[in-house]
Amino acid sequence: MKSTSSFYKIIFLFIIFFLPLDSLLAQNADSKELPKASITKELYIMFAQDVPEDAKIFEADITSLNLITLEEANRFFSFFNDASVKFDTNIITQKVKITLIPDAEKENWTLEEWSLFFKNKTAQLYNETGFVDFTNK
Repeated sequence: MKSTSSFYKIIFLFIIFFLPLDSLLAQNADSKELPKASITKELYIMFAQDVPEDAKIFEADITSLNLITLEEANRFFSFFNDASVKFDTNIITQKVKITLIPDAEKENWTLEEWSLFFKNKTAQLYNETGFVDFTNK
């Protein structure tokens, strides 16, 4: 009988200890949400208006691009890639993490200037080829 009551006490203490810990971990997971970026229908990468200017890592939904494989996604984002931008695509979640790594020239750029950089990259491809299709690069 005593062993049964000890067992219940241990279970009770276990629940009391780990329940708040679980709640704390869930809050930390939510707080790690990245600032949002988006990819417009013209294929420009834009940053949300409410993002802090010093933010350097963003997440964008790529569902509308209809990229099926990681290879397609890598081809798409390779056009934007240079030493100051990194893209990590997750095909399963249909999200891309965009990391800005400013070099000396881009060190003090605002998010508006970064958006213009991406817009100019798209315009450059259009001027060179007459169409924009990053997936077939």
